[in-house]
Amino acid sequence: MTLSGQYAGLIAFGIFTTFPFIWALSVALSGDPSNTWLFPRSFIPTDVSLMWFKRVFDEMPFMTYMKNSTLMTIESILGVLIVSILAGYPLARLKFPGRNFIFVSILATMMLPSEVAIIPNFITLKHMGLLDTHLGAIIPNFAAAFGIFLMKQAFEAVPQDLVDAARVDGATEMQILWRVMVPVTGPSIAALGIFSLVNAWNDYIWPSIVISSRDKLPLAVGVFNDLTGPFATSYSMVMAAIIMTVIPVLIFFAFTQRFFIGGMDGAVK
Repeated sequence: MTLSGQYAGLIAFGIFTTFPFIWALSVALSGDPSNTWLFPRSFIPTDVSLMWFKRVFDEMPFMTYMKNSTLMTIESILGVLIVSILAGYPLARLKFPGRNFIFVSILATMMLPSEVAIIPNFITLKHMGLLDTHLGAIIPNFAAAFGIFLMKQAFEAVPQDLVDAARVDGATEMQILWRVMVPVTGPSIAALGIFSLVNAWNDYIWPSIVISSRDKLPLAVGVFNDLTGPFATSYSMVMAAIIMTVIPVLIFFAFTQRFFIGGMDGAVK
């Protein structure tokens, strides 16, 4: 394929992937919602107004949902990073019986749909008294098979000479992990953090099952519950809420994409 053909393909793919966002933004900015389903007329906003964005703040506790999502996302990122680092290091650097079997078993869980764990996790959290709590909504995310795999690959790429030098200086395994491995694999850790942020921010199914109190709902669940169903007010208002839900992640990823790409590239070499 020629270079011009590759660029044409990338442009077409870019238009295809950004079209839903652009259309949603156009509908949210249109003061007249009557053209919502009239394509291509709906692609160009009419009577441009921020009315629907204002109504989102006036008619639903949007900032409460935003605060809940922010706290849950930060806690989820920290949990995923800590568990992935602590699990990935021994699988990459320590010799013990059953290491390969454990790693293969972890990878095997990636082939199963996450829905198969809903009932066991729900029963476990019920016995632990963690239903209707933020902690209960994020704990299942901590043991992320992808995160463990990513960190194992990143730790294996660290030169053995660095580890040997630390051991000669009398460093313990935990000191080697936190003072040598973690700083060297910073790009991979950043990539995992970004990946975890997107997953936690967009998570819907599990929080909607575990959390029942409205003041504890994350953004994705709260927006869906308040603005959809038989009593939905307006599709324009739904689109405005969706745009405000997506924009924080887009801004964050725009500033951190180089860390994500570099970390993923370095981890799989």
